Amino acid sequence: IALSTEQALALLLILNSAHLTAADCPPLDHVAVSGSAGGRAVLPCSYTPTPGQDVEVTWHTYPYQGGPVLLIYSKTPSAPIPAQWSGRVKLSDEVSSGNASLLISELTLEDTRYYTCDVWINGICVTYRNVKLTVQANCPKDHVDVSGSAGGRSVLPCSYTPTPGQDVEVRWHAYPDQGGTVLLINSKTPSAPIPAQWSDRVKLSDKVSSGNASLLISELRLEDTRDYTCIVRINGICVTFRNVKLIVQATPTTRPSATPTTRPSATQTTRPSATPTTRPSATQKTSPCPTQQGNAAAQRRSYCMKPL
Repeated sequence: IALSTEQALALLLILNSAHLTAADCPPLDHVAVSGSAGGRAVLPCSYTPTPGQDVEVTWHTYPYQGGPVLLIYSKTPSAPIPAQWSGRVKLSDEVSSGNASLLISELTLEDTRYYTCDVWINGICVTYRNVKLTVQANCPKDHVDVSGSAGGRSVLPCSYTPTPGQDVEVRWHAYPDQGGTVLLINSKTPSAPIPAQWSDRVKLSDKVSSGNASLLISELRLEDTRDYTCIVRINGICVTFRNVKLIVQATPTTRPSATPTTRPSATQTTRPSATPTTRPSATQKTSPCPTQQGNAAAQRRSYCMKPL
């Protein structure tokens, strides 16, 4: 959005004044306050008054995301109050006497957060207080653990005993690592925007009127791991307060199975069988014998036929 020169200067002055508020005030004072849902709480803030001085009191709150939100400025008591606190916050009637406390009535769980009070006298900051408000559910409590895998879905269980004709309201909250609670779903305002982290991923049961107030979270992410609460009110009275611890586990990565490598079988080399070499048989030589006649010749023949 393009800003004109005048708008840019005005924005710069506002930012500078916000910086000077913290720098020019006394050290930040901390205090903790608690209350019950549906009840009221007083956030204390005070200063030492002096008659005739110009006093300004400012109360801010700090939402889960974004910068501070102005709740009340004593110089403009008729200025509109942010919708979440409209009709529920009131500055003390005794500001001139030194009481700059803030009253919050009809407390809700989403009122749990930090608030700051700063008091200025004649343009000088004299009080700078930080108040942490914790709102607790004022109904029976129980706890359950639920787990799921990243990319999958999980049902956060919540139920109550239904009675026909009663006015039922179901609220689901998430608890981030820092800041106050975050409203996910209110059955009274089903078309209300859902925080970006869960947009299009959460759905309230279609059977709320039958006692089923469970919440479905799909396409689970690791950052969905946190605490969630389910609060059921009937005719404005809390009947169920359930804390659900959701743990989202990473999807295990399957390693491809190793394909065994088969070594090629060694081809056996068959040596050619040695062909036995047959030595040629020796040709027997017969010594010649003289030719003789008669018996004597026959005897001599047997002798002569013997191989040499």
